[in-house]
Amino acid sequence: MKIESWRLYFPVATALGGAGLGLWGLQLGGWGAGGILPAQHGAFMIFGVMGTAVQGFLFTAYAKQNDAPLPGPAFLGGIGLLQVAASASFLFGGSDFGWTLLRSAPWIGTLLWALSVAAPSLRRRWDDTTAAVPVVLGASLCGVILKNNDVGVHLFLIPTALAVLDRVLPFFSSKVVPGYAGKRLPGFWGPLLLLSLLKLFVPVASLVGLALLGRQVWGWKPWPAAKIPMIAVIYVGLLWIGGAWLAEGLGASRSLVLHALGVGGMGSLFLGISMRVARGHSGMPVVLGRTGLGILLLAQLAAVVRLLAPVEGNSVLYVASAVLLGMAFLVWLLRFGPIAAGR
Repeated sequence: MKIESWRLYFPVATALGGAGLGLWGLQLGGWGAGGILPAQHGAFMIFGVMGTAVQGFLFTAYAKQNDAPLPGPAFLGGIGLLQVAASASFLFGGSDFGWTLLRSAPWIGTLLWALSVAAPSLRRRWDDTTAAVPVVLGASLCGVILKNNDVGVHLFLIPTALAVLDRVLPFFSSKVVPGYAGKRLPGFWGPLLLLSLLKLFVPVASLVGLALLGRQVWGWKPWPAAKIPMIAVIYVGLLWIGGAWLAEGLGASRSLVLHALGVGGMGSLFLGISMRVARGHSGMPVVLGRTGLGILLLAQLAAVVRLLAPVEGNSVLYVASAVLLGMAFLVWLLRFGPIAAGR
């Protein structure tokens, strides 16, 4: 029997997130050793926590979408162990070649696997998401090698989320809305990736990206589906991304944009989609529930509190944001970890 990767990777991602944010909160509050730099914390959250979540989703969904076999337990276990070691190294490791090789290893394996899925699938039929996934995984590898968190957020996390949602969000909506007529509009992922690259150098390009995203959302026809809480959660994440792009295009600080995208956008999307996957793949009713709502509210509070914090200087708001998001991850682990384990 094949093991769906989300059952392993989603709990690991939330455990990493809870532990890492706990250490970060202690340090910010003056109770830690003070050895973790902001760039290290950012890389841990981007390539470690969220990267693990992305792997967990792709190893199941990307294979199924392209009629490919699910990865075997040896592959999942090997990449998973490498990913945990790489994630920890962002906080506690150095910056020389050996550490870079360790951090790159899980992404090299993930990229090679994605290419093995994409090549035969694209020969049968072109699909934007199928083509986009190896590209964004390559961007993740570049971000790790270059030690560049901006590349990780702008060229890996956000394009991955949007390319995948372009395929799965209409599917999710069709399951809950009778007569749903939303669809994927053509010409999305290519301009999206080009704009993602351009705005690393010209932030105002984010305004063009916002228009492109708005066009795509219009094609998805969100108004009937967004009444369903489990779908509305996804649109909350998209609102964070759109708001961050608007702020970036208008000259907001790099820190504000990265935290709006990472905590508000990716945090909402990961927590929301992972709860849907956990419930749907376990035969449970696909509903948000009170616990799910609490998890999402903690993530929203974490994002808002972090954006209210001053750009420079110590603030209790930094600690509060870390604690709130860490609590969201830990509540997820307590509620959905047993479900992932099949209990």
